[in-house]
Amino acid sequence: MMEVDVIVIGSGVIGLACAAESAKQGYSTLLVERHESFGQETSSRNSEVIHSGIYYPTGTLKARLCVTANNNLYNECSRADVWNRRCGKLIVAVASGEIEPLKKLYERGLANGVDGLRLLDAREAKKIEPHIECNSAIFLPTTGIIDSHQLMKSYLLEAKEHGADTAFGVEFIAGELKDDRYQLRLRDTNGENVNVEAQYVVNSGGLRADKVAEGFGIDIDKAEYRLHHNRGHYYTVSPAKSKLISHLVYPLPHQHLVSVGIHITLDKAGQVKLGPDMGYLDPAIPESEWYKFDDSRKDKFFTAVRSYFPALESADLSPGQVGVRPKLKGSEETVKDFIVHEESDKGLQGLVNLIGIESPGLTCSRELAREVFRILKN
Repeated sequence: MMEVDVIVIGSGVIGLACAAESAKQGYSTLLVERHESFGQETSSRNSEVIHSGIYYPTGTLKARLCVTANNNLYNECSRADVWNRRCGKLIVAVASGEIEPLKKLYERGLANGVDGLRLLDAREAKKIEPHIECNSAIFLPTTGIIDSHQLMKSYLLEAKEHGADTAFGVEFIAGELKDDRYQLRLRDTNGENVNVEAQYVVNSGGLRADKVAEGFGIDIDKAEYRLHHNRGHYYTVSPAKSKLISHLVYPLPHQHLVSVGIHITLDKAGQVKLGPDMGYLDPAIPESEWYKFDDSRKDKFFTAVRSYFPALESADLSPGQVGVRPKLKGSEETVKDFIVHEESDKGLQGLVNLIGIESPGLTCSRELAREVFRILKN
């Protein structure tokens, strides 16, 4: 049986950051992943945005970590040579009824300590994005975009440089605590069981984090850990219209942050993308069907974005990618925070569950890893 100090389950951007942080702090570390490579799910199918921290209720883990992460991530990208662009972002109020909610969002940003944000009138917003129409806007100069694959690869290399081991194509099956050590049963692609022992376990299972928690005997409904998979589509915009946009542009978010709205984002090549929309997946839909593109959504995207980008035409839109997010129960009714919980209260000391890590998880990846090991050391 292999023995290590820390096992990290899941190699999305959070798991990779946790493995890097664990190994850097001197723990013998094993990263296990059911897929054949890292970042195959939510981490590679998103808007690739470095968020500012404006959206999240003051005092929440999302707000605290995101504001800190915004500055730190740019520094980390410079150190690790990860491509990024601090392009800035507009959040726009189009209808007159959106002006007051926009001001409240601005005030939340100030309370959260977001750097450099400004409230703009229509004329000032037009100077920044001439082809965007709005009544007023918030400008966030510290928001940017990042090559998420490069970031994940940098975490993996850092973990390995500090001695971490990786096991791809190995799925977590179950675990239990025996004599202050965790016994984990894993299964490889040949269907053979692999047994590993560790002092600490970090569950960064992403879309399956609730099932991993359940594998340790946790009642995920009682703990409010059950996840609901939410699918979002992206459309790409024609090169001609992509040239008209140089910043990220977002509408006002949903009141309880179920989504931040169908927005305009950019990629490394300057391609404009629209999305994501949102819709909960029927649990009966097999995982093999999750990422099929539904082009019937095109009119919805066009209508939503043309309200603030009038130069857009329906013919400019082409199907892009599909992503799936792990949402916590009741996210339509209240703003849901990250769950980062060490499970001593359930008799599982040394197990840290990261549940419901959606946006701004990419931005906060390193800060979430630091939070995990801060908790484990206390």
